[in-house]
Amino acid sequence: MKFFLAAKKLDINSGDELICIINEADANEYGVGVNVGDRVSIKWSGLAEPLVATIDTTQTLVDEGEIGIYEDIWQKNAIKDKTVIEISLLDQIESAVSIRKKLLGEKLDYKDFFYIMRDIANGKLNEVLIAVFIAAGYSPGFDKGEILLMTKALAMTGEILKFQGTVADKHSIGGIAGKGVTPIVVPIVAANGVIVPNTSTRAVTSASATTDMLEVIMPMVFNRRQLEEMVDKNGAFMVWGGGLDLAPADDEIIRYQKHIGIESIDKFVSSIMAKKIAQGVNHVIFDVPIGPSSKIHEGEFDKVKNMFDLLGMEFGVKVNVYKRQVMGIDGNAVGPALECKEFLRVYEQHPQKSQQLENSALEMAGILLEMVGKAQKGGGFDLAQETLYSGKAEKKFREIVEAQGGDVEVTSDSLEVGGIVYEYKAPRSGVLESINNKRIFEVAKALGNPRIKESGLYVHMQPGQQVKSGDLLATLYAASDIRLELGKKVIDQNKVFVIK
Repeated sequence: MKFFLAAKKLDINSGDELICIINEADANEYGVGVNVGDRVSIKWSGLAEPLVATIDTTQTLVDEGEIGIYEDIWQKNAIKDKTVIEISLLDQIESAVSIRKKLLGEKLDYKDFFYIMRDIANGKLNEVLIAVFIAAGYSPGFDKGEILLMTKALAMTGEILKFQGTVADKHSIGGIAGKGVTPIVVPIVAANGVIVPNTSTRAVTSASATTDMLEVIMPMVFNRRQLEEMVDKNGAFMVWGGGLDLAPADDEIIRYQKHIGIESIDKFVSSIMAKKIAQGVNHVIFDVPIGPSSKIHEGEFDKVKNMFDLLGMEFGVKVNVYKRQVMGIDGNAVGPALECKEFLRVYEQHPQKSQQLENSALEMAGILLEMVGKAQKGGGFDLAQETLYSGKAEKKFREIVEAQGGDVEVTSDSLEVGGIVYEYKAPRSGVLESINNKRIFEVAKALGNPRIKESGLYVHMQPGQQVKSGDLLATLYAASDIRLELGKKVIDQNKVFVIK
């Protein structure tokens, strides 16, 4: 079915979604099937290829006989007022059928997942259906077989990087504040002659992810050719995965998950593994923190481990699922610039370095070095420590920074943080039992993370320490008075520090 309407420019920007608006009378006039959310093909004289758009309806914004086109789309395509637009209602796409199939309790096969991932990646699946698919990860959920197929479909609908030899990486499932481990582990392992093509994401449920942090000191977006050159030269890179076509549907799903603020276990395991497959990795350590406010709890660990092990076996990736108990954050800093200062202090062996952060990084780097055969069993930690203390790791880190066009002379003292400060003190005496990561994220977000790089907070006490009423627990750094007031209200009203 096709029909024709005259173009009208609307003073609204569309963002990422191509939406056109028609009058309700026209929607009713042209028969069954023209409803809000329907996908249509639109074209006009001079347009090389039809565009796929989502239909919305109105009683007032456009008159009968008109189709409203958003301003940014209007300008991009040089549409003229009253241009005749040919509109064709599209047949129901296969991915929509597959999603409905899942909601009705049926299992999805590889073809279903491939259709869904393909259509998310190429923009054919609208935001409502993407949200429904994400929700299906919770109810009814996916079984092991479906997760395997979903992982394969995620990986295979994008580019696959290929490197010769041993290729290793470290990846955290997230949920813990502080992201300084990865930029220590990657250079240590790479300094020992191992290819480490590290990609990371932007924050989904946290206040800052590895990409958000590292772009304080270097660019994070590169194409495939540039990455291959970096590996040829230095054997490693640390970049944003969303800048590549690696499991592209996953990046769209992550964007929608940000609005929901949650991730299912099935989805994040599949997501992480698909990216590793697309990176060409054959050895990987998955950091899985367990604690009172971590992303997963003790009772969920076996499910996560089993899924990583299963997917690793299926796709020929040697996997180590590293379980560690956490009662607080990684290190002392939260916020992109503060976290950069923190891991740089480990390289510098600064008097104020975080020993906990250093030990966590050495443990994981050591395991990877043993996995790839660079160290004998039980000797990985010592090799990682020697690589760090000798300066080899820092040299490799700065080679990576230089190759990515960053500030190769950067030091912990050269990074600026927010100049408006608030000191949060202990409301009473006792033992600091734990630090609530979710509450920490709320404070950091109120301060403007991850967008405002120089804002964040520095934690002065660690779980297990005795504190007295009035002791300094955290310093908040903000770039504006308004942001500082928001951060103060959040930290004052929430139990960030659990004192018993």
